[in-house]
Amino acid sequence: MAGFCSRKYVNIDKGKIDTMLNILCSYGAEITGSNPWEIETYQHGVVLRAEWNETALTLSISVTGRNWYVPNETIWSNIDSLILDI
Repeated sequence: MAGFCSRKYVNIDKGKIDTMLNILCSYGAEITGSNPWEIETYQHGVVLRAEWNETALTLSISVTGRNWYVPNETIWSNIDSLILDI
């Protein structure tokens, strides 16, 4: 599906990664893999892929799936809120 995109977040340490993954699990997401992670949110078909660069302290997140009616802006708003509140 066209329109998927990625974002990179800076200053992401191991503690923030662990917190983010725990929060996603508490929301009912299924997380597989170990850097990179595949994240099935079970919300409106949204599937994410996250990869952390430990050296650069950057986290790259890509939307790899979503239902047609879910705007990218809504997905990124939720992800930004999660990451920036950690």
